Amino acid sequence: MTPKLTRDALNAIASHAFFRDHATLAQEQTLDSDDLWDPLQALMHFQVTALPGAQRISIVDAERLQAVKDYLRTEFLSPQLSLDLLCRRFGLNEFKLKKGFKQLFGNTVFGFVQELKMKAARRMLVEERLNVNEVADNLGYSSPNHFSAAFKKMYGYPPARLKTFIQGIFQPQ
Repeated sequence: MTPKLTRDALNAIASHAFFRDHATLAQEQTLDSDDLWDPLQALMHFQVTALPGAQRISIVDAERLQAVKDYLRTEFLSPQLSLDLLCRRFGLNEFKLKKGFKQLFGNTVFGFVQELKMKAARRMLVEERLNVNEVADNLGYSSPNHFSAAFKKMYGYPPARLKTFIQGIFQPQ
């Protein structure tokens, strides 16, 4: 670690509210004014650690994972989309892709794709006023029932109920 990086890290830690509160307390209890509060010592004292089992992600892998996320935002409806395709395209092995994506973004690759599909589904139902069968077909579901189950799992209500609600709002009275 370079001296500047170390100094920046110490300043970031020291400026965190949790450590500022404890620093004030520690400095008030110190008799010798030459002893300065050390934020790294506080980290060790309060045993602040990373999540258990968390692996370090290299900068290169983090950039690749961000590129995967950006790619998924545009290609989430592609029928060829697979973990294997993403691994080959972005130079990651399956373990790094799955674990790293979850660690960085708090969701699995499949979960992220599902979120994107359900947001698109809601937009199609509300803005484009497509019916459930059309939305299921546009999103590549094998049947409207599979789509309805996924939608209900995500939002807590079936797409037909949303469709009925929207139609009720926009019906002239």
